[in-house]
Amino acid sequence: MANALVYCPSGGGKTVNSTRVAVGKLGRNLLLCSDNSSVVLRNFDRPNLDVINLKDIENFTTEFDKSINDEKHDNIIVDNLSDLFDMWILELDASGKFKDMRQAYQTVYQALKRLVRKAGQVNKNVIFTAWHDDREVTLSNGEKVARIAPKLQPKILDNICGLCNIVAYINTAEKDGKKQWYYILEGTPQLYAKD
Repeated sequence: MANALVYCPSGGGKTVNSTRVAVGKLGRNLLLCSDNSSVVLRNFDRPNLDVINLKDIENFTTEFDKSINDEKHDNIIVDNLSDLFDMWILELDASGKFKDMRQAYQTVYQALKRLVRKAGQVNKNVIFTAWHDDREVTLSNGEKVARIAPKLQPKILDNICGLCNIVAYINTAEKDGKKQWYYILEGTPQLYAKD
């Protein structure tokens, strides 16, 4: 099945739009929410959506593993990969297991790469969301540009995005006086995307 990563600034529509994905033969979608953004869904009709607000990384791991094997959900939405990274680092720091936090970061880097690889091998669609980040990059011609990319650590950004079938930036436009969301799927030197 497919996996995707959709990203935009905080409040830009990740949760609202990612939960609009059509259900399949099982008739249900699942939102695993780490950043409490599921509260915005109270304003929208999502009758085929189950929501689990995550308490910690152990809870996330248990629920994700359970959901990829269940016969209840067609699509799994992991909201939000940027926040999961932060949550994981904070938990490892609080655990006192690492005297050198670089080891904790390496542990989370590897875990997230395994997570996205696993998501691409299950019999369900998995949609990850992430916040966006502006970074200065140097192009091959030496020109420096600001680039919008998913808010993930630079050491794992290409790995995570490379393992996803789709990387889409959510943007908005006004049409007939109403706000409309759309996905940008074609990357440029200023924007990380792929289809």
